Amino acid sequence: MNAPAPSTPPVSSPRTRVIMVLDVVESVRLMEGDEPGFIERWQRFVREADQVVPAFGGRIHKSTGDGLMIEFGHADDAIAAAFELLRIIEAGNEGRGPHEQMQLRIAAHIARFVADEYDIYGCGVNLTARLVDIARPGEVCVTAALRALLEDDAARRMEDTGTHQLRHLSEPVQVYRVQPAPTVTSGPEACA
Repeated sequence: MNAPAPSTPPVSSPRTRVIMVLDVVESVRLMEGDEPGFIERWQRFVREADQVVPAFGGRIHKSTGDGLMIEFGHADDAIAAAFELLRIIEAGNEGRGPHEQMQLRIAAHIARFVADEYDIYGCGVNLTARLVDIARPGEVCVTAALRALLEDDAARRMEDTGTHQLRHLSEPVQVYRVQPAPTVTSGPEACA
């Protein structure tokens, strides 16, 4: 009797959305220092992200054990979610020494891709995965293509970092660093 041929997972129709990649800085060092603790903290973060991301119109496609790949419908929602995820990770660092803290770096790009039940595929997805490598700890970097889709407020909070040649990509990419939105305080200090 012949075994049935393995089925290929169905692939979605191509679509264009914001892709965000986030990565834990120095995850190997953190895991070597406290593997069970790192895993527990990462899993807690992913559970929190799984609650937060949909509120911004996003969907987590995959966790890599020290990173996430997320899809969003709108650029401004992706940026707002990025800073909320940074806030969550910072809250989890309370009471920890500098060398025990988990820090994220985040990149986002508008990309055309297809998806199946296991992953998402496309040149823009690959670009986003490479872009995260140049983001510094606690930083959100975006491409010029994504910047063009942002509302004025978010676009004004951008710092042009120039063009970067990303690993294995033939063309350089214009990159912007996003500054967090100013916090609004109440009381006399707000008027000073």
